[in-house]
Amino acid sequence: MAIRVSTTAGLTARPLLPARRWLATAFLAAGLMMLAGWMAWRIATLGAHPIQVIALLVELSGWTGAVLVALGLLAAREPRAVVPPDHTYRYAAAVADRVGRTRSTDLYRDLRAAIDRRATRAVGDGADRAMIGVLIDGPRRIALVATLSVALLLGVSPAPVPPVWALVAVFAGTALVATAHVVASDGRIRFGDRTRWSFASIGEVLASSDRDDVAPRRWVGTVAAVVVLNLAIALRGMSDRWTHGLPPMTDDERLVTIVWATLIVAGGLYTLRTIPTPKLGNQHLVARRLDERTARQSALGAAVCVGLVGLLAGILPGSVDAGPDDPLRIEAPTQVVADGASGG
Repeated sequence: MAIRVSTTAGLTARPLLPARRWLATAFLAAGLMMLAGWMAWRIATLGAHPIQVIALLVELSGWTGAVLVALGLLAAREPRAVVPPDHTYRYAAAVADRVGRTRSTDLYRDLRAAIDRRATRAVGDGADRAMIGVLIDGPRRIALVATLSVALLLGVSPAPVPPVWALVAVFAGTALVATAHVVASDGRIRFGDRTRWSFASIGEVLASSDRDDVAPRRWVGTVAAVVVLNLAIALRGMSDRWTHGLPPMTDDERLVTIVWATLIVAGGLYTLRTIPTPKLGNQHLVARRLDERTARQSALGAAVCVGLVGLLAGILPGSVDAGPDDPLRIEAPTQVVADGASGG
C-alpha cells in the first residue's frame, strides 16, 4: 500500500534538481574552505596533553560526518517519500530517505544493521558512507561531553583562546555546511535537526531499548549530558574563584573551556525544548505523572542554576582568588612588607 505524504510538509520523492545540487555543492565547498582554516589553526596550536588531542579528534569526526552526509545527499538519485518523522529523528530519517536506506523508529540500531547487510550493493558507496556519518553523531556527542567534563575537572583547556578570524571561520563554516545539508536534502533537513539528533541519539548508544515507566532514551541521554556538564562548569567556576579544590586554570584556559561547555549545554537545552515531551505508561495516574514531571523539571532546573553560578564565577571580570599554592598569594604579603621596610 502506498504511503501518502503530506503536501504541507514539502516532502517529495523527486531527485534533487540540478540547480539545488549546484547550490548545495557551492555551500559545501565554501564551508569546507572556512573549516580548513579553523582546523589548520587547531592543529598548529595543538598541545601534547591527551585532552587536547581527544578534543581535536572529536572535532574532526564531527566535520567528517557532516561531509559524508552532504556528499551522500548530493549523490542520491532514488529518494523515498515517507511520512515526516518527529523532531528527534528528523535528521537521521531524512538522510536515510534521501539516500534510500533503512528508516524506522529505532533508527540508530536498524541503520547500523542495514550497513552490515550490503551483499547486493557496492561496499562503501555514498549512501553507506552517509549513514556512517549519521551514526557517529551519538558517540561523538558522548565523547565531547566527557572530554569537556574531564577538562574542567583536571584544569586542562582543550584549546587555546582562538583569534577572531578563527572564530569567524568555524562559525561561518558550520553554518555553510548546515545550509548545504538543508539544500541537498530538498528541504527535509531543517536547521537544528542535527543538533537534536546528536543529543537524542546519546540514549540509543548507551541503551538498546526504552524501559517501561522510564522516560525515553532520547530524553534521558540529553538530560544526563546537560546535568553532567552543568555540574562540571559549577565545580570549575567555584573552585577557581572561591574553594580552590581543583587544579587551577589560567583565565584564558578557563574562559575557553567554560564557554565551549556552555555552548554544548545550550544545544542540550534546545533539544529538550524542541523534542516531544516524554509520555510514560502511567498516564492514567495523574498525580504520579505530575510528580514525575515535577521531579524531572526540578532536577534539570537545579543543575542549570548551579551551572550558571559556576559560569558567572568563571567568566565574570574581576579577580579570581589565588589558590594556596599560587605564587601571587605568597608574593603579595612579601611586597607589602618590603614596601614598609623601605619606608614606602
